[in-house]
Amino acid sequence: MRQGYSEGIPARVSAVHKERYELICEHGTIYGRLKASVYYDKKTEDFPTTGDFVLLDYNPDGDSRIIKTLPRKSKFARNDFSGHAAAFVKTVIEQVVAANFDYVFILMSLNLNFNIRRIERYLTLAWQSGAIPAVILTKADLLEDYSDKLRQVEACAPGVPVFVISSKTGYGLEGLKNFLEP
Repeated sequence: MRQGYSEGIPARVSAVHKERYELICEHGTIYGRLKASVYYDKKTEDFPTTGDFVLLDYNPDGDSRIIKTLPRKSKFARNDFSGHAAAFVKTVIEQVVAANFDYVFILMSLNLNFNIRRIERYLTLAWQSGAIPAVILTKADLLEDYSDKLRQVEACAPGVPVFVISSKTGYGLEGLKNFLEP
């Protein structure tokens, strides 16, 4: 056990492979599985997912055991009907698909795919996640004037950073730098 963590050593889930978890900890990249007695009666949303911080019993000779999922700062979740038609399910289970992220980037092309209502829906999901949203309008090189679309986004997303970029020309990419550095 690491000093300060009486229950185990901290790790971060970098990938989930069914019942096996790829973890990053002080020992590097390792693999782990859930400790059955701890997670036996838990709901799906209690299971670790990509981005979660966990405590584990480290095993240098094989899979370590995940003994606790730490509280989440943010999460993206979807409703899991467990393979049943939604009309016949009495309880809906939340399935968390990503956790503990700082920002949600909502990318929307400025071409014919542009849809302000879709941006509004994505912004709602982003705010519900607990993270900070930013809208990135792509393919600026395809339009001579994108100012009308930019105004639409700024009107529906007050206080949300909006960036216009072109990955083809590099236009606007510098503005994203602060989001991409630790």
